Amino acid sequence: MEYWKRVLGRESDPDGRPVKPLREPAVEIEEPISLAECKKALRDLKQTASGPDGVSWNSVKSLGPGWLQYLFNSILACGYPTKSFKNSRTVLIPKTEKPSDPGEFRPLAIASVFGRVFHRILASRLGVWAPLGASQRAFQVNPAKCSTLAIIWDGKNKRWLHDAKGQFKFRGSTLPALGVEESYKYLGLQYGSKGKLKTGLELLKGMLRELKEAPLKPQQRVFLLRTNILPKIMYYLVNGRVHQYTLRECDKCVRRFLREVLHLPHDTPVSAFHACAKDGGLDIDCFESLVPMYKWQKLVSLEEVPDNLVRDLSQLPAIRKRFQLKGAQTSFNNRAEYRMFWKNKLLDNLDGFGLGEAADVPQVHSWVTDGSSLLTGEMYIKCLKIRWNVWPTAARASRGRRQAPLCDAGCRQIEGLGHILQQCNRTWDKRGARHDRIVEFVGSQVERRGFNVIKEKSFATPRGHRRPDLIIYNKDRVWIADVTICADRGAGPMALARDNKIKYYTDDDLATEVAKVAGPGAQSVVGLVWNWRGCCEKKTDEWLKKMGVPIESRRLASVRVLEGSVWCAEVFRKRTGINFAQVGGRNRSE
Repeated sequence: MEYWKRVLGRESDPDGRPVKPLREPAVEIEEPISLAECKKALRDLKQTASGPDGVSWNSVKSLGPGWLQYLFNSILACGYPTKSFKNSRTVLIPKTEKPSDPGEFRPLAIASVFGRVFHRILASRLGVWAPLGASQRAFQVNPAKCSTLAIIWDGKNKRWLHDAKGQFKFRGSTLPALGVEESYKYLGLQYGSKGKLKTGLELLKGMLRELKEAPLKPQQRVFLLRTNILPKIMYYLVNGRVHQYTLRECDKCVRRFLREVLHLPHDTPVSAFHACAKDGGLDIDCFESLVPMYKWQKLVSLEEVPDNLVRDLSQLPAIRKRFQLKGAQTSFNNRAEYRMFWKNKLLDNLDGFGLGEAADVPQVHSWVTDGSSLLTGEMYIKCLKIRWNVWPTAARASRGRRQAPLCDAGCRQIEGLGHILQQCNRTWDKRGARHDRIVEFVGSQVERRGFNVIKEKSFATPRGHRRPDLIIYNKDRVWIADVTICADRGAGPMALARDNKIKYYTDDDLATEVAKVAGPGAQSVVGLVWNWRGCCEKKTDEWLKKMGVPIESRRLASVRVLEGSVWCAEVFRKRTGINFAQVGGRNRSE
């Protein structure tokens, strides 16, 4: 604290130089901010850390340009910014791998995202009147923080030599020279006399080792891997020289790590790791696919800069060669093509085929990657196994060896995960408990929003007609709702299950009975459908949203479906027999 008080509390050096006006005052800079300027500022706003007010960049973008235009023009009209614009939080970024002194940290002030957007608009206006060259940089040299690296060419022996003698001086002080084993950091990469010291693969292995040893939950490890480790390695690989073999080994290293911490089988589909979470995957970046794309985009961006020197350098064969990756197999023009590639790979796989409708309601799958404590670590792993159909079953174990065996509960069906979770006699009671749990959850969520709810056992129905799960009503409308947890995509779309429910409960006699308990309001039948992989049917999500159920609760419903599927799979594995009286009195010989 004493060090930073002395540095940050020091008065600025006075500058007594006279200021010569270069032009007449530009009053256009203070004109009201237009809607187009706000749209451009939001479009250019990248993901960034929030300031001391806690408002994230995503929240600012969701407000829209009209709201920001009103805020910024109010500030211009008042003539002074709000107090939150003046406050910032300071974080200390280490300059070295193992800092031992306060001076080895770089202070970075993070202001409010609102203030940064406002200042971006003003800066773009100032740029019209006082343009800066692309190559201009402002800096001050501090000899105590500087060092030199000198390479000498030995023409006689045809080799490079490292000069360890300090030969450069600045303001009378000799700048120290780096030793042979010392290095410096440039653009996030460590360089020394031998070039770049660490390869991306070595750096990745060290980070994964530390992450594996940390006392964290599996979902927290996945979150840190996606948000911290992989972006660092991606930057390292994109900005350094790398071969396709290194990228492939990095991907293998990441997948090996995930199989260990998530206890996944070795034949888990590769596409399950790299497909987007909205499409059913884990959303892990694939270096072999993305690094060549990012390198090419970097080269294209150099060709479009206004500086003529940079544009000419980007056309040199030696420069272009550095951005072209040897041995590249797949190439994408943008992130959308990359996502579609891995989505198709996942759906083409036998285990991932049933996730075809996951992207219809993408917001319910955020639990996979957000690292939240919604699930215990053990349940998180089990839910992933159910979601990807990699739960150990007899049908899965027999792949490539022999004919898949029939279920030993006497069901006369192949013992696959879909059969266990939807049809098996051994899990019928847990399937009912899974269904009842979702009915109870939906009923409670709708009831909290001010609707009246009548449960299944609280009213009578016409003879021979099954009771719907819920009757939801207010003074104007009545909804007859029934919940279904259906098979995955292989048995047909979820919309078919919803339509079957609507067709079954569209009955005049039932409508008469419902009107007796819920009043004469306009009636409609609603089918609420999930599949056993935790995917929600699109119109089901739209109806829940219309009833005021927030996205957090809709996501929780999908998670509870998966939890129920896990219990069914565990019960099947633990039970060795069946109560035949509960399934119609069949015996094993039948």
